Amino acid sequence: MSIKASRLKSNESQKIALNKEINAILGHIDDSLKVAYEQGKHNISLTIPITFSIPYMLNKDAQRYIYHGILKSLIDREFVPKLELQENASVLHITWLSEDEEKDIELQNALIAKYSK
Repeated sequence: MSIKASRLKSNESQKIALNKEINAILGHIDDSLKVAYEQGKHNISLTIPITFSIPYMLNKDAQRYIYHGILKSLIDREFVPKLELQENASVLHITWLSEDEEKDIELQNALIAKYSK
């Protein structure tokens, strides 16, 4: 019996493990977003895992798939994510304000500071 490429490309145990990782990280992100919002913040920064144990998959491939899934979910929900890849950690910065909205806040704060005693 010969192995077909399609069998190697679609490994069900990999898909299950990858989706489990993505959903766990997104759950943690959502919890952190709720807390930040309740505290009056406009953004969060979270360290996310860099090592994954996905069957028959190199870690760099797992990282690519998982990070893509996380970023796509956040972008689809209209957040503004930035992924900072470091050697020993990956940091995800997330805001729900556009650059223009952030500039408006800075200008408002500058005006208040200028005319406050």
